[in-house]
Amino acid sequence: MNQYDVIVLGSGGAGLSAALAAAVNGARVLVIEASSRWGGSTSVSAGEVWVPANHCMSELGIMDSTDDALQYCLPNALQPDPVLVETFVRFAPEMAVFVEENSPINWRVMTSPDSFAERPGGRASGRHLEVSPIVTGEEGPLDDNFWLSNYPAIFTNDEVFQHRLLIGGQIPPEISFDRIKSQRVCTGIALIVGLMQGCRSHGVKFQRNSRASRLLFSENEQVVGVVVKNGCLEEEIRCDQGVILATGGFEWDETMRSKSPERQMTHPVSPPLHYGDGLSMAEEVGAQVLFNNESWVWPVFENLNERWPGTQLARNNLILAERCMPHVLWVNKKGERFVNESSHNCALALAELNPGSPSNLPAWAIFDNQYRSRYPLAGSMPGEKLSAMVVEAASLADLARAAGINKAGFLNSIKRFNEMVAQGKDTDFSRGEYAYDRHYGDPSAIHPNLGSIEQAPFFAMPVYLGAVGTKSGARTNELARVLNKSSRPIAGLWAAGNAMSAIIGPGTIAPGLTLGLALTWGYIAGQDAASS
Repeated sequence: MNQYDVIVLGSGGAGLSAALAAAVNGARVLVIEASSRWGGSTSVSAGEVWVPANHCMSELGIMDSTDDALQYCLPNALQPDPVLVETFVRFAPEMAVFVEENSPINWRVMTSPDSFAERPGGRASGRHLEVSPIVTGEEGPLDDNFWLSNYPAIFTNDEVFQHRLLIGGQIPPEISFDRIKSQRVCTGIALIVGLMQGCRSHGVKFQRNSRASRLLFSENEQVVGVVVKNGCLEEEIRCDQGVILATGGFEWDETMRSKSPERQMTHPVSPPLHYGDGLSMAEEVGAQVLFNNESWVWPVFENLNERWPGTQLARNNLILAERCMPHVLWVNKKGERFVNESSHNCALALAELNPGSPSNLPAWAIFDNQYRSRYPLAGSMPGEKLSAMVVEAASLADLARAAGINKAGFLNSIKRFNEMVAQGKDTDFSRGEYAYDRHYGDPSAIHPNLGSIEQAPFFAMPVYLGAVGTKSGARTNELARVLNKSSRPIAGLWAAGNAMSAIIGPGTIAPGLTLGLALTWGYIAGQDAASS
């Protein structure tokens, strides 16, 4: 008899949710991680989990329903058949309760709005959950064992916003001292730590430094295990009930990326783990793989001073302040403004495809000294030395010349933008008119998102198209079972997270949607695998 019933490939949110669900339902589970560090993209994330109609909302008296959530989600269903969106909305609240009951995790409701809270079925708060500060326990030291964000994960997301920590606010010493002393963490690493502790308490085993290379396929066309590589050695690990793919996407694989319409997606922000292994293994056993023409894209800046641990790969940073705060706008090389910079899906404007090159790349974020004296710019706080990637000039004309931006178009865009700022309304792109925009802006400013560009010196920062993950993946049914080219389930094979084909798009509809999907489909896959 094999030692395991279920093998889970990947230790991010999708994999750990799957492992926990399978183990709680009686399966002997092994989680295999390709790298030396646990947690994947989830570990470095903000840890927001979008769960409509969650139990914490009702406890706080915030009204929501499955019908409202479906009304909000279905217009953005990526696939013609809405059954997977309906399955997600129905099971997400159940997943949240399950995680809380079977791990040390305690959820807390966040103040974040849906990306389009004003649309039918949208909500201005309550649908986002994050983990309450959690003790790391035996999972440390974190620096050696987990992928970590590039900021101290000792504050919850709402504490970060409450104290304006992303834009230079004062760190509350009493909170930071207590968290460090008690060894409690927050955000994505807290979610991973909590899930791992839950998994261990239910008997899940873990193995790292083992990159899966091939699925074992029996004569009766069932997945019965996996081949992993550890250095030069190969090992076959077999299981009785099947394998769950939670290996992420392929944003770090240049060959796969080059075949995608999004060839300009050049700056991934996830840890350098996702090379399409799950997709390749699934295809080898006859899986149907859906190649979507867009990813979970984000605007990013290139941090020249940071590398991923153990590599020489640059660590790209998501752009937040540099698109949401006052006194900034974006232009393309023609000098034209092209998007509501503060919108959640602003990166889709960078991904726009023309017969030639993308019309809005290269893009530049433009700032003046009003911005520079208040907010972070390319990782540098006011008063700190600026990154070498930032262009600085004494006049707007000189800035356009130095950055290679069309001067006439640029000066016209700045003039028009300043006129709209004076009126307090962005009549071109409606920036600041949505709950999402205002939530991520500066509440202490005259306008949370709008401010003039008129005070020298002036600055320009290149904006690149990055991604937190890809959307192409194995096609699955409502039980997370991977389908073959005849749209029938492959026995013993499930997928969750970015290893499965995305069900929402283009773009996103909520902060934390990727984690909400990952944990929910992991939960569904784990339950079904345990009962197979």
